[in-house]
Amino acid sequence: MKRDKTVHGGIRKLRRRGLSWAAIAAAALVLIALNTAATLAARRFSFLRPDLTKSRIFRPDPAVLQSLKKLEKDVTVYVLAREETFTETSVYNAQANELIREFERNVPALSVVYVDYVRDPSFASRYPDLVMKHGDLLVECGEKYVLVKTEELFNYAPGASGALAIASSRVEEAIHSAIRSVSSGRPLQVELVSGHGEYTMTDFFVLLGKNNYELSTLNLATSDPAPGTDMLFVIAPKSDLSEAELEKIDRFLIAGETYGKTLLYSADPGQGPLPALETFLREWGAAVEDGAVFETDEKRVYNYHPFYAVADYAEETYAGPLAETGRPMLMPVARPLEAVFEYRGNYSARPLLSFAASTGVRPSSAPADFTAASALVRGPLPAMLLCAYSLRDRGSGKIAAASYLVVSGSTAMMDGFAVNDPSFANAEYLVKLLNKLSAREEPLAFRSRTLAGGGLNLSKNTVNTLGAFLIFVIPLLVLASGLAVWIRRIRS
Repeated sequence: MKRDKTVHGGIRKLRRRGLSWAAIAAAALVLIALNTAATLAARRFSFLRPDLTKSRIFRPDPAVLQSLKKLEKDVTVYVLAREETFTETSVYNAQANELIREFERNVPALSVVYVDYVRDPSFASRYPDLVMKHGDLLVECGEKYVLVKTEELFNYAPGASGALAIASSRVEEAIHSAIRSVSSGRPLQVELVSGHGEYTMTDFFVLLGKNNYELSTLNLATSDPAPGTDMLFVIAPKSDLSEAELEKIDRFLIAGETYGKTLLYSADPGQGPLPALETFLREWGAAVEDGAVFETDEKRVYNYHPFYAVADYAEETYAGPLAETGRPMLMPVARPLEAVFEYRGNYSARPLLSFAASTGVRPSSAPADFTAASALVRGPLPAMLLCAYSLRDRGSGKIAAASYLVVSGSTAMMDGFAVNDPSFANAEYLVKLLNKLSAREEPLAFRSRTLAGGGLNLSKNTVNTLGAFLIFVIPLLVLASGLAVWIRRIRS
C-alpha cells in the first residue's frame, strides 16, 4: 500500500513538474512573440522608440527633414552592409543607421536598401568609376549617384594616444549634401584655366564632381569662357597670363553687368614673378608676396613639418559650424598674402583664413643658414582672401549683385592628403565656400552630435575619496554583512 502511495506521489510530482516546464515554455514563447512584435512595431513607428538622450541624437533636425520632404525625384540610399553588421560596428554606426531610417520613414521620395556587400560584390560592377568598400553609402537618383564613405559620416580628433578617434557624428550633413547633390538640377560649371603650367589637383576635382560640379579645361589664349560658366580656377600657373587673357577673365567676372561669377586663384612658392597677373590681383585687393610661410608651434603643423601649417578661421560667415568643431584647415607650403585695402570703391578684400602669430616667412632668396629667428616677416598673416566687386541696392543698401575672387596662399590645400583626411576641414570648407559664393548654400545650420557623456569635473581630492570608498569601504561592508549572516545561520 505504501508502495502504491509512493508510486502515485511520484507520478503526481512528474505531472506537476511537466506542467511547470510547459508553463515556463509557454511563457517563454509568449515573451518571444511579444518581443518580436514590439521590435517590428518599434521599427515601423518612431514614437515607440523614444529618444531619451539630452540632445536627441537619434532624431533628425526638423529643418533637415523639411528640406528633404521637398524632394521631387526618387532617391535611393544604398548601405553597403547588412543592417545588423552596420549597426553593430560601433555606437556611432548605430546612431547613423537610426537617422538614415528616420529619413526613410519621414521622406516619401527616399528609400533605403541594405546590400550584403560581402556576398554580392557584383553590386560594385554597376559603378565601375567608384572605389567602394564595406560600410560605405551610395546615394542614387536616376543616372546620378555619389559615394559617401563611412569615414565621411563622422568628425575625428586625436585621442589620448595620439591616434585619430571618432569625436562626433555628422551624418545629417553628409547624407543631406549627397541627396541634394544627386537630386538638384543644373550642376555648377567650372573651367580650369590651362596653358601656363597649372597644377592638376585630381582629388579636389573628384570632390567637386561628387558635389554636383562639372569641370572642363579652358585655354584663354584661344578661347573665351563658355556661356553658362559659373567659375574659373587658376591654380598656381608657372608662367604669366597675357593682358588679353586677363581681359577675358575681367569680362567673365563682370558678366555684362550681371556679375554672379567666381574666380579661384591659388599660389605656390615654386612660382616665379608673374607681374601681369599680380597686378590684376592687386586691383581686386589681394597681394601675393614672396617666400613660404612656416610655423614654429609644433602643435599647429602636420606631421611635424614646419611648412605644413594650420590656419585659423578669420570669417565665421563661411566657416559656419566648422569653427566650433575644432577641425583645422591645413594650408601647406603657402605663400604669404596681404589685403591691399579693406574697401576701395566697389571693391572689398578681407581674410577668410589666417596664419597664427607663431608663423614666419622664409624668403625665396634665403641663405642656406636661414633660421626661424632670421625671418623679417612674421604672423599673423592672411592664408586666404576673399575679394569682391559688389553693387548695392540704393534703397536698402544690401548687395544686389557681386562677383568674387578667392585667393589662396596654398595650392597644396587641395591635394589628396588634405582633402581626403577627415581630421582636416579642407574638403568641407572649400565646398561650402564655393557653394555659398554661387548662392547655392542651403539655409541649414548642421550640428555635430557626440554620443559621449559630459564630464563630472571632479577635483583630485574628490576623485581620491570616491576611489577609496569604492575600492575599500564598500567591499568591507559587503564582507561584514556576509559574515554577520553566516554567523547568525550557524547559531540558529
